[in-house]
Amino acid sequence: MSEDKKQWDQANFDAKMKESQVELLELRMQLQNLLVKFGLRALRTYQAARNVPLRPNEIENLVKYELDNVAGDLSEKEAQSPIINQVKLEWEKQPIAQSP
Repeated sequence: MSEDKKQWDQANFDAKMKESQVELLELRMQLQNLLVKFGLRALRTYQAARNVPLRPNEIENLVKYELDNVAGDLSEKEAQSPIINQVKLEWEKQPIAQSP
């Protein structure tokens, strides 16, 4: 038995790569906006314990610390596994994933 192989479609691939680049830029902006929310949450938490406003260098250090923690949390296997599983489930719902 021979399997039908899909022919490589360079034009389609190039078009998908261009679409993917636009999507990647949009996702990066969404990620940046989400990380800003993490930073603001950290600043609100620290500011709540103080009577004086945070200084610019404190803000920078607190936000950097928060971003480092977020990146570290996402690097842990127990954090990645649920994300990977959810991506797999979402991928199965995609029409392209169901084609032979």
